[in-house]
Amino acid sequence: MHAFDRRLLYSWLLLTLGAGCALFMPVVIVLLMLTIIGIPLGWLIALMPGAWLYLTPTLAIYAILRRLSDRTPHLAMLAVAAILPLAAGFGIPWWANGITERRVQLLIAQDHGTPPILQPNLSITHAIDRGLGSPGKCSDTCQRLLFSRTAKSITQVPLDKLSNGPELPSPAHRFSLGSIGPECNRARLQMVYASSAETGRDVPPPPPPLWDKLDEFRREGLCLHDEMVRDVRTDILVVERWNYDPAFRGFHFDGGGWRLSLHPITPFKRREVFRRTPAGLVRLMRRTEVRYALLAEPLWLSPGFSFDTTTPTHWVWRDGRVAGSPLETFEPTQWNGIIANDLTVSGLR
Repeated sequence: MHAFDRRLLYSWLLLTLGAGCALFMPVVIVLLMLTIIGIPLGWLIALMPGAWLYLTPTLAIYAILRRLSDRTPHLAMLAVAAILPLAAGFGIPWWANGITERRVQLLIAQDHGTPPILQPNLSITHAIDRGLGSPGKCSDTCQRLLFSRTAKSITQVPLDKLSNGPELPSPAHRFSLGSIGPECNRARLQMVYASSAETGRDVPPPPPPLWDKLDEFRREGLCLHDEMVRDVRTDILVVERWNYDPAFRGFHFDGGGWRLSLHPITPFKRREVFRRTPAGLVRLMRRTEVRYALLAEPLWLSPGFSFDTTTPTHWVWRDGRVAGSPLETFEPTQWNGIIANDLTVSGLR
């Protein structure tokens, strides 16, 4: 074996060892970083998985060229062998990023409208995708919709139960204000404290729970009803989706594991509001939030790292982006991004 080829082989073996260490024993990098003087070596090892992906096919092509010609200078032959891997390293991100951008645009292409202001005392069905909300319990938004008299009734159902139409396969809870009688039931109310906007103060004593408003309703002859219903045809249908498309499920920018998708798009969030008319449901608004990133050029594999935070093994991302309509910051008296009504519950001190 020629001395030049031997040096290439030893370099590849050393690079393979370092890349394997970075990918499967990342604690070594952490320990090197903690020693301070080992930081340069730690960074070098972290770069080895990406370098290995280019050197390995380059050496394979170089070996083929060496068998075809023994007269060409070795260094020139190595440079020629590196052209194809480098071209792929720049071409793959360019191709993949174009597909990512098109997918993102398709997700938000049909978005329209803004959060509507609803007329008071409408019945609302809130269909919630997996991982969102608490179907079967009347929590903060549910209570504020009722106690501010924005909604006449509120029914929360899992989104997948609506797939076969408005008749649910199993009953769901419908909360409403009705006449005092046997139907009164507040067992599924969650403890929610009034906000400073509702009490008018930021200082002690502690704010009262929202359900104190029921004392005022009781003087009006009203109480909270909790009924089990299958028919969820209401005036308004609110749909919150997450992980809507199976192609995007499971991808996250943080956490452990491997993220080798060429299209880093996280499970997106979509909010839709429909109004029921004699002709059927009419969509008033659709807003989608998509978080994604584009691959860096050239394509480079970065090993996972775990210390204060955990990052996965992934293709290096150039930047993180948000497309569509980002979810607004949570405010207790607003159903942000869904309706524009003020849900402040008055009369609490």
